Amino acid sequence: MYHEEGYFYNDTNSAWRGITVFAAACLGECLLDFGETFSDQEYRFVRNRFLKCAEYLRDHIEKIGGNVNYPVTCAYTMAIAHALTGEESYRIKAWKLAHQAMEYFTEDGLLYGEGHNRQEISPKGCRPVDIGYNVEESLPSLYLYALMEHDEEVRVFTEKAMRTHLEFMLPDGAWDNSFGTRNYKWSYWGSRTSDGCLCGFGLSPDPVCQEAVRRNFLLLRQCTRNGLLSGGPMFADAGEPTCVHHTFCHAKGLAMLLEKAAPERVETLCRFEETVSLPCELRDGVRDFLSVQTLLLGKGDWRATITGYDVQYCRHGHPSGGAVSLLWHRKLGLVLIGTMGEYQMVEPNNMQLLRHGMPACLTPRIEYQLDGVLFRSIYDKAARIWWEDTAQELRVHVNGQMTSEDNAMGERFELDYRMDQHCFEMSAGCEVDSAVLVLPVVSRQGEEVLFEKDGCGISVMRDNGTVLTIHMDSEWELSGIEKREFSPVGGMQAFLLRLVMPPGKKVTCRFELN
Repeated sequence: MYHEEGYFYNDTNSAWRGITVFAAACLGECLLDFGETFSDQEYRFVRNRFLKCAEYLRDHIEKIGGNVNYPVTCAYTMAIAHALTGEESYRIKAWKLAHQAMEYFTEDGLLYGEGHNRQEISPKGCRPVDIGYNVEESLPSLYLYALMEHDEEVRVFTEKAMRTHLEFMLPDGAWDNSFGTRNYKWSYWGSRTSDGCLCGFGLSPDPVCQEAVRRNFLLLRQCTRNGLLSGGPMFADAGEPTCVHHTFCHAKGLAMLLEKAAPERVETLCRFEETVSLPCELRDGVRDFLSVQTLLLGKGDWRATITGYDVQYCRHGHPSGGAVSLLWHRKLGLVLIGTMGEYQMVEPNNMQLLRHGMPACLTPRIEYQLDGVLFRSIYDKAARIWWEDTAQELRVHVNGQMTSEDNAMGERFELDYRMDQHCFEMSAGCEVDSAVLVLPVVSRQGEEVLFEKDGCGISVMRDNGTVLTIHMDSEWELSGIEKREFSPVGGMQAFLLRLVMPPGKKVTCRFELN
């Protein structure tokens, strides 16, 4: 994949050169950390190749373009080049790229620029943000630059940014990227082709960052099958093979942490003892991120994400329309998840083509068909969201307009959410005879589903012995029991509940721990 001008191709059928940033960083890290193990011939070969790449990146990184993760990571690659050569031009370039990166943060503290236009501002005033790439690539690289170049300004800034992004880590160590611009590569524990959060967050002295590393590592271990890291917790249940890309990327990140962290830090992380709470665990109310039109809800053991985010990396690539893109419970685990409206191979070389059927859309939604055209609530980018936060409960209200794949506008719809200590409830209304509320409920193949005696609900027997009960006040039908639906986005299986929605009347569904 190497070209004599000093760059790497992304793949045999891809001319993308941005990958040079990461390839060069790997070569440089090997020279710095393990150069003494090379023969003279090997050392000269690797050093010459690294310097050729470093020179190319120094002179061309702005021309390469791409998402913000490339120039941010290039700051670290330039710092490595400076450490190896002492050449001032590399130090200057590293400083410039790192300090420019600090300009790519929203007022509420999120790194933006994961979009075809890094500076895009949507009709709602949103910026292109992807939590997966931020926490698994850009922030760790920016922090590694700061440590290597002893740049205190960038170090302090990045530590603060990491704490802000930790609002999106769930108690089980997962990253909530249900609404991110590159949601198509979301793998529950992070993102498909990035190095992971372990090294960057693990080097921070912040106990909360270290606790996040411990939780994320345990999730990575839970998703590992026969030495390979699956793209989510239920890939094996779906009969889908594991992609090796996840493994070598995240193994690299773990190896970096073990190499760079002080021995006592590694020893502490390896004890696997919970030390502090994550921000998500302390949440009691609504955390609003206006820059991505997304609400994080917490009450009791329930956590939820409601999104009206309107920046699109690809057509309908992530949920919008005030959808609940994630519902999680401390004992039940994941209950609802947000995926692509229609699975698209946005990056064919970096995504997985399933062997057992087409991936399903697992986002909860209202939908109907009119004259052969499918309208969905999750396609509405202009939906209006507001909320009420009291000591007893949280309420979120959504007004929107049903939208087709081609952005044709249909009937108005309403969604109402209520969360208290005991349950999560959603109501939906739409003025169309054929409208249904589609609820893909996360459930692993083999979990028993029982019908309630009154016919108004079902119970799902979780593997850990807990019971999820779902009550409905409308006619409903159930599918996907014999063979669960599956999406590689998030890596989850689900069965489908469909509630009939009579015109002029709202239907309600309530989730609770039995």
